[in-house]
Amino acid sequence: MNTFDFHNMNLSTLGRAPAPKPQILLYHFSQDERTRQIRRYLRRADVDVREVPASDLFHPLGYLFEIPGFSPCSRFPMGENFSEEMLVMKDFSNSQMDAFLQFFRDNQLKNVNLKAVLTPVTVHWNSMELYRELKKEHQELR
Repeated sequence: MNTFDFHNMNLSTLGRAPAPKPQILLYHFSQDERTRQIRRYLRRADVDVREVPASDLFHPLGYLFEIPGFSPCSRFPMGENFSEEMLVMKDFSNSQMDAFLQFFRDNQLKNVNLKAVLTPVTVHWNSMELYRELKKEHQELR
């Protein structure tokens, strides 16, 4: 006879798939103490981190996040690049995002001006398209 332990059952996830692990793409972060602190925080928060090289700037963000159905782009960024830091977050809960942003304030770290959350629209964009849009928005906010 099989028995089920109702006392130790986690009701908060009953009938739901576990939340996907958060991921982040980093662009142009120098290898300094600030970046080491950021990477250490992300590792402790169990976030998958990927640094995006210039050779991958034209691949769709969906491909960079390894989402099924997205293919690499054959176009190579001939002379097109950017040098500013940028980050793209995927599958962060509101509390995880708040905690990540609070981490910068608590540790008095320089802010990353160009940051985005992956959306159903931006999943199809490449990094250069996202960069141009974020740069435009950042300029408009000034």
